[in-house]
Amino acid sequence: MATTAEKTAFINRVWNEIKGEEMTGFFPSVLIAQAALETGFGTDVLSTKYNAYFGIKATTSWTGPTVTVKTGEVINGQKVTVNGTFRVYNSLIESVRDRNKVLSQSRYAAVRTASSPQAQLEAIKAGGYATGTNYVNSIMSVVNANSLTKFDELKKKS
Repeated sequence: MATTAEKTAFINRVWNEIKGEEMTGFFPSVLIAQAALETGFGTDVLSTKYNAYFGIKATTSWTGPTVTVKTGEVINGQKVTVNGTFRVYNSLIESVRDRNKVLSQSRYAAVRTASSPQAQLEAIKAGGYATGTNYVNSIMSVVNANSLTKFDELKKKS
């Protein structure tokens, strides 16, 4: 479990990477919270070794490097551990850009028009991004516990 200092450092690291990025239609609070939840605030092997911050699976259309690791999924309402093949990146910002590209696909059309972080997360979930039944609430808990909506306001001003 990450300490408060580690959480703060992770949040600031992600923010510093994305604050200069084009983020139209994406709430920074959601992106930061997703990265935090998916990686245990940057402590899991996918992020530390493979720069994979969003748990994006490598499908047949992915032509980049991959890594296969055990991961938790919800299949037919049951929590199971499976081998998942994930996309590998050269950097955090490359992972961020790919996440935004994935969420720009037509099946996620409602993501970029969402009016709030909660609505954006519901659209992400509805598009099939995550299998966890509590995904939206889990991400919103990270947003709220870490006051991440302040980054949405900062991004609007930049």
